[in-house]
Amino acid sequence: MTAAPETFDVEAWIQDANLPRESATVYKRADVISKLTALKHKISLARASDSGERTSGGKSELQKLEDEYVRLLTVFSESAITVHVRALSRQELSDLREAHEKAVEAKEITGKESNETFGYDLLSTAIVAVEPAGKPEQPATFTPAQVRALEEAIGATQLVAILEARQTAQNQLPAVDADFLHKPYGTSAGSQG
Repeated sequence: MTAAPETFDVEAWIQDANLPRESATVYKRADVISKLTALKHKISLARASDSGERTSGGKSELQKLEDEYVRLLTVFSESAITVHVRALSRQELSDLREAHEKAVEAKEITGKESNETFGYDLLSTAIVAVEPAGKPEQPATFTPAQVRALEEAIGATQLVAILEARQTAQNQLPAVDADFLHKPYGTSAGSQG
């Protein structure tokens, strides 16, 4: 008697499947970039003319400028938040489109305003988590109004980074890039250790 071959359990495999996710990092203190740029110029000038003389506080002018640069760099980097987005299912997209069309009919809005509103709806649904600098990822839910407020706070250019992450999750095959990892010294593909 021959044992029946096992068949693949599709239902079991689907149980822990997830839609693709991507992320983008944005900064709420991008305003310090201009100060960092100005300080960088001052530091370059100070280095060119640094005599090593100490001020009454014991630090040279160059050291004070460098300390301020590090302080502002810390302010900038600590203001980072990584926004995690996911692809939306076909049903979710259909439901969003239907709800949007009903809202458009009720409000009698058209054109650009309609497209912007739908964009905020899509992005708010796609955002699933945030990861503030130095803290673990936390589940998050955004409303369309909060996405609009986020855009006002951080600027359209940074919001585009989140939109691009959503587009990548939605439209590209999942891929992993490990090229940035360092290869151990003395080994490479095809060499024998």
